[in-house]
Amino acid sequence: MQDKRKLLDQPLHGIYIPIGLLLFGTWLFSWSYMPYTIAFIVIVFSIRYYGALKRRTSIDKNIWRDFELIDKTLIAPMTSIYRFKLYRDDEVLDIPTGHHLACCFTINGKDEVRFYSPISNQFDAGFFDILVKHYEMGKVTRKLAQLQIGQTAKFRGFVGNLNYRPGMAKEIGLIAGGTGITPILQVITRVITNLEDDTKLKLIYGNETEKDILLKNEIDEIAAKYPNFNVHYTVTYPDPEWDGSKGYINREMIEQYGPEVSDENMLFICGPPEMKRNLFALTQEMGWKQDNVFCF
Repeated sequence: MQDKRKLLDQPLHGIYIPIGLLLFGTWLFSWSYMPYTIAFIVIVFSIRYYGALKRRTSIDKNIWRDFELIDKTLIAPMTSIYRFKLYRDDEVLDIPTGHHLACCFTINGKDEVRFYSPISNQFDAGFFDILVKHYEMGKVTRKLAQLQIGQTAKFRGFVGNLNYRPGMAKEIGLIAGGTGITPILQVITRVITNLEDDTKLKLIYGNETEKDILLKNEIDEIAAKYPNFNVHYTVTYPDPEWDGSKGYINREMIEQYGPEVSDENMLFICGPPEMKRNLFALTQEMGWKQDNVFCF
């Protein structure tokens, strides 16, 4: 059923019909008032146009726009959070769950584009955050690392295929490796901030070392506050005092710490390409249907 409250947002009902009625009414009443009617129309719709410009979102799907860097924080070896200013202080980045922003730098005359998932939530106004792991040969990450406060980077978006809906699954197993935690965090945030979404979330998060676990304090805090969210960590090269799982994410970990194989449950996987390929093949061996497994 169509929402009648949105009719005035459509050009037909919000612009063309009102203008036509005003002009027709003036013509019936007296032609002498036509200049005043036209002046009134110009004023009213100039105000509406100005209001529409002010409400326009900062991020455009097709146009690259410059965003000012206002803060950057090193949170792990070679990993930083970059905060960029939106065009309005009261604007929040209304990004679909699990989607990404495209970031572009022109390097040696060629546009280099990489994709990053904002980790700021739908209540953060005036800015957005991206988490970036730097690589020695990474062209875009090197440019971001050299960016100074007050300088700008180009973004556009959003990009992604996940169509998350509250209640789309009874339980969702979230499997992340390294910076693959960023779109997974979007899912977690969207679920825990929606009082009507009672989806149970089970996160398995793999990294090379304990120091590489990104945003661990924040994730642990969420797990402590929300009973429907559980997290389990594994590291490939553990310290002697590490008491979590060791090694790559495997079948035993998914069976023990993830949801059971069921048409009511789903798995979301994000990490390096080889990890996603291996884990997707593993889920098929475990009996998961393809439609119940989503790889970012």
